[in-house]
Amino acid sequence: MGISLFKTGLLASSLLSVALTAGPSLAGNTVLNVWDQFFSEEPNKLMNEFVAEFEKAHPGVEIKRNVLDTDSIRATLPSALAAGQGPDLFYYDAGPAFLGPLIEAGLVADLTQEYAARGWDKSLVAWPVERVTYANKIWGVPNEIEYTNVYVDLAVLDQLGMKDKLVADKDHPELLTLKSLDDFKAILEASKAKGIVPIAFGNRDPGRGGHLFSYFLTLTAGKDLVDTILFGDGRWDDPKVIDAWKLYKDYATAGYYPPSPNAISYDEGNALFFNGAATTNITGTWLVGDIMGQVADPSKIDFFMLPSASPDLPLSAAAGIGSTFAVAEKSANKKLALDFLDFIMSKDAGKRWLKEASIVPPIKDIDIKGLDLPPMMQRVVEGATLPLSYNLDVVMPAEWNDAMKTGTQSLLDGSSTPEDVAAKMEQAWEKAKAEGRIWKAH
Repeated sequence: MGISLFKTGLLASSLLSVALTAGPSLAGNTVLNVWDQFFSEEPNKLMNEFVAEFEKAHPGVEIKRNVLDTDSIRATLPSALAAGQGPDLFYYDAGPAFLGPLIEAGLVADLTQEYAARGWDKSLVAWPVERVTYANKIWGVPNEIEYTNVYVDLAVLDQLGMKDKLVADKDHPELLTLKSLDDFKAILEASKAKGIVPIAFGNRDPGRGGHLFSYFLTLTAGKDLVDTILFGDGRWDDPKVIDAWKLYKDYATAGYYPPSPNAISYDEGNALFFNGAATTNITGTWLVGDIMGQVADPSKIDFFMLPSASPDLPLSAAAGIGSTFAVAEKSANKKLALDFLDFIMSKDAGKRWLKEASIVPPIKDIDIKGLDLPPMMQRVVEGATLPLSYNLDVVMPAEWNDAMKTGTQSLLDGSSTPEDVAAKMEQAWEKAKAEGRIWKAH
C-alpha cells in the first residue's frame, strides 16, 4: 500500500495491534481475524467503522483487526499462514515477490468463481484485478488505485513566476499538466536559481527512486513497450529504458534533487515540500491524505501530470494498487470473509473510501457528485481514468527489484551508469523468466 499509510514504526504498530485484538472473544461468537495495514488515522477510523457496522448487521460475528506496518506483515504473515494460525482475511502487497510465494505455497484461496458469483467481475475495474491474477486465476480483491504525480507548491510556483506553465490537459481538462518536459525543466531551473530545492526527494529507502524510475519509464517508453517486456520479447536494456534512467540521473547531475538524496528518508523529503523548502515533490496519489492532514493550508498545494517525452504517447503515469485483500486457504470462515469484502467494496462503501480516507477504490461508476471532495481528490479520481502504466516494484520478481533499487542509489552516487543498471535488470529478469517466477496476468 502507499507509504503514507505505514510510516509509523514497528513498536507503535505492535501496540496498536495489541490494543485492537487483546481480550477474550464474546462467548459463542464466530471470530473473523483480519490483518490489515490501514494504520494512519483516517483509513484506520474508516475500517473500525466498517467493522462495527458489519458486526451490527451480523449478530454473533466478531471481527478482530490486527493492524501492522508493511515490514511487520511481510515478516509474520507467511509463517503464520503456513502454521494455520494466521488471519482469515489479510491485506497484503500483490505481485510475484509478495503474494506470489503465498499462492505457490497453497496458502491463498482461489477467488475466481467468487468474482462471477458475487458480481465482482462486473463491479470492479479490470486492470487492478489483473494485478492479482496469476495463471488465469484471481487471488484477491485489490484496493487503493494509486499512481505517480507531481505535487507543486502553488505559492512557490507563483513566486517563481511560473504559474502559467500549468495548463489543462486537452483530453482531460480536469487534470493539470505542462506543454512539454522542457517546461518542467524551466520550473526546476528557476527553483535552483532562487535557492529552492526543485524536487523534494529522499532515497534512503530506494523504493522511492523506484517510483521515479517507473514514472520516467512511462514518459519515455509508454505502457505498450513495458507490456512488450513483461509479456513478450522486449528487454530491460532497451534504449528507451536507458533513456528513463538517463532522465533520472540527469536531474541529479543538474542539482534538481536535494544534496545526498540517498541519505534522506521519504518522510524527510516530504517534510522539505510540506515546509515550503521545495517547489515540487514527485511521488504518488497516496500522499493526498497526508497533505490534507499535515499541511496547515492544503489549498496551497496541487498536483499535475508530467507530459510524455513523445507526442505519440498519451498522458499517463505509473500506477498500481496499494495492496489486495486475500483470503487464507486454511480459513474456516471463508464465506464470512468474502461477505465482509462484499460489504467494504460496495458502491456505498466506495464513496466512503474516497470521502473519509482519501483512497480511490477500484469500484466502477462511483457517483462523486454530492461527496464534496476537495479539488485535489477530484483530480485524483479523474487521473485514475487515464491509460495508466505500472509501478513496477509490485509486479516484478525480487531479484529484479534488487537490481532496480540498487541502481536508483548507485546512479545518484556515481558508481554506475544507466547502461549498467539496465543490464543488471535484464540479467535478473532473464533468470526469473527461466525459473518461471514472473507475473503472468493471462
